[in-house]
Amino acid sequence: MNRSRRSAAPRMQAGATLLVSMIFLMVITLIVVSSIKAVNVNTKLVGNMQTQKEAAAAAQQAIEDTISTDFTSLPVRSTPSINMGQAGSAYAVVMEAPACTSVKPIKLSELDATNTDDQPCYASGAAQNTGIVGSGAGGNSLCSHSNWEVNATATPPGSTEPAPTVHQGIAVRVAVGAAC
Repeated sequence: MNRSRRSAAPRMQAGATLLVSMIFLMVITLIVVSSIKAVNVNTKLVGNMQTQKEAAAAAQQAIEDTISTDFTSLPVRSTPSINMGQAGSAYAVVMEAPACTSVKPIKLSELDATNTDDQPCYASGAAQNTGIVGSGAGGNSLCSHSNWEVNATATPPGSTEPAPTVHQGIAVRVAVGAAC
């Protein structure tokens, strides 16, 4: 009778080992599956972030192209297409017309006579000595600072959702009396 009890014990242990190893296999499988899903989600997230950053860079490039011209004379809405270096990856950019927000006259005391950019802002010598109070060094020059706001929104290729709008403030020196 002792013999039958001893032979039954190894069979129970073999069954328990199989059960424990199956549980560990299931746990490892669940960990691997959830890791693969997390990697897929993170890959999509990084791809979307890259697209958003490229769209913002395309909008900034459109703004830089606009402000490198004389946009103050005729501010207009434009829709340039900016290529980000890859074939077929042109971003459609919508740029609203630049808006002048303020104009402030430049005081003669703020100018530097040695700076060639400041020289056109000085009045002639005869005009400076007219005898009118306020026409001396404390008066206004022939130039003003104008502040502009430029906004651009880029839409990635193959998408209908635009990226966030890029806002840029610009200060431009203009002649006194220039339209704002």
